[in-house]
Amino acid sequence: MTASLVACGSDSADDVGDSTLTIANESSYTFDSIYLSPVDDITWGPDLLGADLLDPGESVEISNLVCDLFDIRIVDEDGDECIVTDVDLCFDDAIWVIDDAELASCQF
Repeated sequence: MTASLVACGSDSADDVGDSTLTIANESSYTFDSIYLSPVDDITWGPDLLGADLLDPGESVEISNLVCDLFDIRIVDEDGDECIVTDVDLCFDDAIWVIDDAELASCQF
């Protein structure tokens, strides 16, 4: 499954997506929603999964991200949220592997 997000984090026409984020679900939970937001934005972007789910063992790549610091919000099948703040996605191809321990450490 691949989702694309173009020029997230900036309104400048000069900004070009330079980063990708791959989220690998290695937990025992299905993810219902994934949201990104630049850290200085008070609202979440659109659900990057749309109508899809991210089952255990699957991954999603979010591409064309512009250089910025992001907050990432994942909602699992039980409605539990995992929020990680200040993720630097600048000129990088990051991979975030989420297992049960990672979910337990970031849930609110």
